[in-house]
Amino acid sequence: MIETLKQGLLITVIGMGIVFAMILILWGVMVLLVKLTNRPEKEEAAQENATSFPEPEPVAVTAPGDASALAAAIAVAYALSAQPTTAFTTDTQSIQTGSTWLAAGRARQVARQIHRGRSA
Repeated sequence: MIETLKQGLLITVIGMGIVFAMILILWGVMVLLVKLTNRPEKEEAAQENATSFPEPEPVAVTAPGDASALAAAIAVAYALSAQPTTAFTTDTQSIQTGSTWLAAGRARQVARQIHRGRSA
């Protein structure tokens, strides 16, 4: 009995050791991949500066008959007037205009539910 217990503990220790060894190996592989794939910050900053476009200067709009100001006002008014639709809004028209086949099926279901659990 004690020999069986010792053997079980030995198998447990070996199994846990293998699991933790594999975790450490995976950790080492991930550290190695991060070191190989990451570029230094200096190179990254230099590349960003080389490919970035200069920022355009803001244009002042002062003309009284400018159409862009009117278009912006219309867009804001439209956005404020639009009502958001969600998945929980109910469409009462589709509920009321069902076919007679669906209405008969629903009536049958309701009739079964009324009598469910009651003795006749």
